[in-house]
Amino acid sequence: MRMLLMVCAEVVPVGVLMAAVAYERWQRKRAGERAPQEDKLLRGPGHTLRVQLAGKEDTFNLWFAESIVGGVVCGIMLAFDVPGAWAGWLVGALVAAVGAVMGWRTLLAMRPLRLGLMGEQAVAENLQELIASGYRVFHDVPGDGEWNIDHVVVGPSGLFAVETKARTKKPGRNADNDYTVDFDGKRLIFPGGVDTDAAEQARRNAKWLANKMSQATGDQVSARPILAVPGWMVNMKVRSELKALNPKQVPGFVLSEPRILGDETIQRIAYQLEQRCRDVEF
Repeated sequence: MRMLLMVCAEVVPVGVLMAAVAYERWQRKRAGERAPQEDKLLRGPGHTLRVQLAGKEDTFNLWFAESIVGGVVCGIMLAFDVPGAWAGWLVGALVAAVGAVMGWRTLLAMRPLRLGLMGEQAVAENLQELIASGYRVFHDVPGDGEWNIDHVVVGPSGLFAVETKARTKKPGRNADNDYTVDFDGKRLIFPGGVDTDAAEQARRNAKWLANKMSQATGDQVSARPILAVPGWMVNMKVRSELKALNPKQVPGFVLSEPRILGDETIQRIAYQLEQRCRDVEF
């Protein structure tokens, strides 16, 4: 009887909380509560990463709860000498172990998502400077599949596809130079490693963007690829159509380019981009 009461003390509060949440949602739906507006919102910086991170956080909470429940079951089985207690202890230990391992793996998967999200927010802050000069800036522009372009800038000097690459700093061979990344046109060479995918991804995104906007607007437009590397001093080792820059350098680079787009073309491109990005429920 005592063991039953202990189990109830652990399970009942969780059940009551879940029932309360479900009831509160049902009450709001029954009352006809709805969002203040039906128009969808534009995607913000790192929207896709933010959604993925929220999903991982929910998953981590479930695994964490499972490990707690398994530990409680183990404790109860050890506290009472009843027939078959060893089987209950084994099940509880297994549940706790699986919850702990999967929770740890989920936590590790959350770290690059959080880093990427903060990187895209940092780049977005710097791109805001371009708005005052007549440029439009869009974030997390959806592609034709399960991918997106981190930032798209359109204005007098053209159309730009900006790819963010956030990377933590690690001491290199020269500890005094752990803040510089070299770009040779194909690779980002960090003190602690090499990124061979970023340049290809940036070029691929720019090519897709140019084709998509040309088809949608009827104007033949090109798109310049930019790699933005937050927090790093970027050293361009070669001349390249793909620019690798610290985010603080991006506005200056864009504004320094000659005017190639007219106002009507800019408006048509901006309209198409807005239609793609305006899909967030209020």
